[in-house]
Parts: sequence; C-alpha cells; structure tokens
Amino acid sequence: MPTARRAMLLNTATPMLLAAACAGPTTQAPASGKAPTGKVTVLSYQTSSPRLDLQIAMYADAAKELRTSGLEVEFVPTSSADTDVITKAVLLHAAGTPAEMFESSNLWRQIDSIIGELTPYFKRDKLDEKQWIPDSINAMKDAGGKLWGMPISISADAMAYNVDLFEAAGLKPPPVDPDDRSWTMEVFLDYARKLTKGSEQFGMESKCTGGVDWMNWPTWFGYGPIDLKNKKVTLNTPGYQRGLQYWIDLQLRYQVWPTSAQLNALRSTSGQDSFLTGKIGMKGIFNLATKPDFRWGIAAMPYTPSPAEPRNVAARISVHGLYMDSLAKNKDGAWEVFKYWLRPETNARYVMSDGHIVSPLLSTKSEITMKDFQSRMGADPKAFLLMAQRSKVDGWLYYLLKDWDKAKNEIDKVFADAKTGKVSVAEFSQRAQQLTEQMTSF
Repeated sequence: MPTARRAMLLNTATPMLLAAACAGPTTQAPASGKAPTGKVTVLSYQTSSPRLDLQIAMYADAAKELRTSGLEVEFVPTSSADTDVITKAVLLHAAGTPAEMFESSNLWRQIDSIIGELTPYFKRDKLDEKQWIPDSINAMKDAGGKLWGMPISISADAMAYNVDLFEAAGLKPPPVDPDDRSWTMEVFLDYARKLTKGSEQFGMESKCTGGVDWMNWPTWFGYGPIDLKNKKVTLNTPGYQRGLQYWIDLQLRYQVWPTSAQLNALRSTSGQDSFLTGKIGMKGIFNLATKPDFRWGIAAMPYTPSPAEPRNVAARISVHGLYMDSLAKNKDGAWEVFKYWLRPETNARYVMSDGHIVSPLLSTKSEITMKDFQSRMGADPKAFLLMAQRSKVDGWLYYLLKDWDKAKNEIDKVFADAKTGKVSVAEFSQRAQQLTEQMTSF
C-alpha cells in the first residue's frame, strides 16, 4: 500500500483517536501474576502463498497451545487482493476496533500514532535487550530509549556467486568472513570485469541490496545517509558521493551489469531470477526462491574500509517487528503471544515464514533456519548471519525520520536521473540533502 494512502488514513482518523495518539499511549506498567485470558487478534503481514500458509499454520499451533491457559488467538489473514497490514491496522484503530497486534517491516516511526509502548513489559518480565542483535533492538527505540516494537525477523544481504563461472575465469571464491580485508570493492570490480563476456555473461547483477539504492550503496565504503545519534543528514558528503558513483559506474562505465534488455535475452522464462540464468557471476541476495541447477556459494559482501568505518558494514538489514496497538483491549494477552515467538523453535518458524534466514535473536539458534536453507538450497548460508551481525539497519535508520516517506518519494525521482547519468552524483547528493532537511525531522 503506498505510504501516501496510509498517511491519508492516519490524518482522517477521528479527532478523539488522533488526540489520544498525539498524547501518547499510556506507559503504566501492566499487572503481573495471573495468566491473561480472553481474545487476541493478530493481523497477518504476509498476503500470499506459500508464506501466508506458513503463518496460518504456525499461528494455529500457537493458538492451540495458548488455549490451554485460557487465551484465544485469532489470526486474521490478509490477501494480496485485499490490502496491506498497516492500512488494515490503521483502519481498525481509527474505527475503535483495533487488532491487538501485527507484524510490519516498517519501523515504528511511520506507525507511531497507532502503536503502544512496550518498555513496561520488557521491564516487568526482565527481558534482556542483549539477546537481540544490537542494531535490531535499537531500531525499535525512540531518542528517549522507549521501545515501540519487538524484533522478530531479519532480512539480511549477502553475495551469491556462481562457482562454475568463477572456476572458468580462474578466480578463487570470495570469502565468507566479512572481516577479510582482501575482499575489497576494488577486487569486486576486478572480478566483475573478468567474469563479463560481452552481452552473453555478466560479472554481477542487481543492486546488491534488498533496500533502497541511494540509501545503501555508499555503505560498501562505510557511509550512510544520516547520522541519527548526532542528528545530522550526511547525504552531501564526499564519501557518500564516492559510494554512489562506484555503483553507477559499474553499469554505465564498466558495463559489468546487464541492462534490462540484455537480462531479458539471458532468461529462459519471463521473470526468471537473473542469478538462475547461470550467466551472472555475482548477485546480492537476501534469499533465493529456487535452488540453482549449477554449483553456487554465498559469500560476505565486499568492503573497502574508510576512516569513518573500518569494519565491514556493507549492505543492510531490514528488521521486521511485532507491534501492539495502543488501543488494544487485551494488551497482556497480546504480550503472551509476543513472548511465544521468542522461543528458539517458534522464532525459527517465524523467520522462515517471512522468507528470511536470520533471526534477530542471538540466542535463538539461527542454525535451525540456516540448516533448513542449506538442505533445500545446497549452499552454506553462514555469510547471511555474519553480515546481519555487522550491517546497519536499512538506510542507517533513515526510516526513523519523521515524514521520511515524503522526502524519499522526491529523492527517488532525482536518483532515477542520476543512475542514467542525466544528473551528476554531486548534484543528486546536494538535492537529496536539501530535500531531507526540508521535509523530515529527527
């Protein structure tokens, strides 16, 4: 659902609800002791098979177990023809009939007017924040340290590579260890050029990140669009510009990245994943739906250290969180459902239902999901876990800016011209800096 539609729904909610939202939900500590009963309604995030089917099944098992203590869990599926979870949550909230909880890949800032604070529950049950990958739990906090969501799953980027093409080119496989200093952006470019053969084979493809290009491309050199801690916009800086120019040059200057027409010529079927053509040497992925019919591996992202960030922070992690509606009628019951998904085995099911490989929980046995991936796909996914523990959250938390979506929509238009060379990187970064400063706030 477009963010403009969500904003409209939030802006047209009843005055009473908006007043309550602006005042902020109560942070009074919930009662403890007697196990909560009653009904908990959960809105589905996934909207189509097979992921929706997985979530229906796992919530059915959760409902069966929690029913023994008197808690009823109703999972409400959402179809792709219907609407998305945020729109549905906003509509129900505005109508005064909220669902108790829902999952979202959006960070809390965009939905802060309908969600309730979770800090009192964390404190009451003494949940240690150190059990989460630090960046994942920090993405759920505001400037004052209040928690507005619970990380439940992570989409992390890593590098897929075609072993057969590497061997044919006489190249050694890239490393799995993100801290291997030999795997730089300069080496990556050299590999990409050696793996490219006219329009018949290409060294790399795709943007190498599941996130927004202009937000994340400079991270391969240690730069991001904002410095949230110091409340600075850092789009118009030399380091950031260098990162953008590097990726644009891959296609326009070095032509190691196929155009849309060239890629379509490589596909055996319409819409085939580019990596599965067997004609792409390297591709950034966060998962792969189909097992390749050739030998392949998964490596860490390449990285060239910068004075600002010597450690590999390339690419991004996207954190999915569970959120509680601030008007929920059974918050204590919802919290029990939250905690159900913190167990290693149940959390692993949640991660897989989102099509991910990595859990945000350090103690949740990510090897469950990694073993599943390796058995199905024939490649060791360890690089995903290692990158997830190093990469920063998507856009370096650009999504925690107020009204980020308004600025992004305008910046995307300018970047479309920058990628084709119609606008210089310097001009783009200056304009993106201005738009962010004018249209958003920390």
